[in-house]
Amino acid sequence: MTVEKMLKGAVADSVGISVRNSVRNSVMNSVALSVRDSAWDSVALSVWYSAWNSVADSVRDQILEYVYDR
Repeated sequence: MTVEKMLKGAVADSVGISVRNSVRNSVMNSVALSVRDSAWDSVALSVWYSAWNSVADSVRDQILEYVYDR
């Protein structure tokens, strides 16, 4: 094997490893961000709905109290 072939093989290996690692990292980061964003969305929606239901229940109770006290 000539030095030129060895260098070409080393470069090809290096490029292949670099591309593989880059793709793997990109996919892993994408999955991690998706999971994190989904979890945060779920928590935020849960908190928002809980707060909204609390306000709605309070308003409903005030209206019912007003109607039945008259």
